[in-house]
Amino acid sequence: MSNCTLKITSAVEDLQKVTSIPTFIFGVLGNIYVLVMFCRRPRAKWTYMNVYITNMAIADCALLTFLPVKIHYYSRPLEEHLKALCNVVLLVYYVNMYVSIFIITAISVVRYVAIKYPMKARNIFSCRNALVVCALIWFTICSISPVYFVTDSNNDKTMCFQRVKGGLSLHFVLVLVIVGFLVPFLIMLFCSVRVICTLKKQLDVGSRSEKIQCMFIIMANLVVFVICFLPVHLGYLVKYIVQNKYANTDDNESCYYKLVAHNFLHIALCFSNMNCGLDCFSYFFATKTSWNMCCMNDTNNKEGECDYNTVSDA
Repeated sequence: MSNCTLKITSAVEDLQKVTSIPTFIFGVLGNIYVLVMFCRRPRAKWTYMNVYITNMAIADCALLTFLPVKIHYYSRPLEEHLKALCNVVLLVYYVNMYVSIFIITAISVVRYVAIKYPMKARNIFSCRNALVVCALIWFTICSISPVYFVTDSNNDKTMCFQRVKGGLSLHFVLVLVIVGFLVPFLIMLFCSVRVICTLKKQLDVGSRSEKIQCMFIIMANLVVFVICFLPVHLGYLVKYIVQNKYANTDDNESCYYKLVAHNFLHIALCFSNMNCGLDCFSYFFATKTSWNMCCMNDTNNKEGECDYNTVSDA
């Protein structure tokens, strides 16, 4: 690759700025709003869903904190004294992206069990168990990620966010694609389909409008998950295959394919960043809407107030 310089095109760089700036603004405001609203609630009224959404908001905020650094240094040559900062930003980026993925997956499992086995769910789900699940997710991701930085972080540091010389190693690509995306996606797909099918069969029982709304929310969450995370993991795989196929050739054709794969990956990264701004809206405001709906439809509550905990658990 000595005669083939990999770099993103001006169009991709513009797309990166156009998507990252709104993501940063709305993501920071939305996630901080979620954290403030949840922290203001008495601890006695917290539910397990509050725990999951709070942890996801923390992960998103941590990633968004370094997003301006990423925008600034995206296409700039990396100076020697900035390598440590680059490693920290990359570590935070990967850790928090995959923490978000696994918490979203956990929420899907929670939904499935709550709808499919409502009686068992009351005994299984609690704030304590949710905290344990979130702690395990954080601990596992934070334990695995440093392995990459010990073995692979100095492989290519010409630019912090663009590998323009050496590619990611095969074992790291496989871990990202299979463990980091494919397994969570299959779990989320199974749970979402089963929940939608169950709700569809029960449309004539209870509130039909609430069940239809829940079905749309679940489908929207699945679509957002696919749009944000499928392209970037496909990009990792495609770039690895292309770089290894044309590793020993530097002609115009091989360089063209390398540039296409390189730019495709960085286009996909733009969409993966957008997840930080969409999480807070897709989960918190969906829960808030269900809460308001319950308050309007609730005629059995003696005090005329809505039980937020019950709605959140449902």
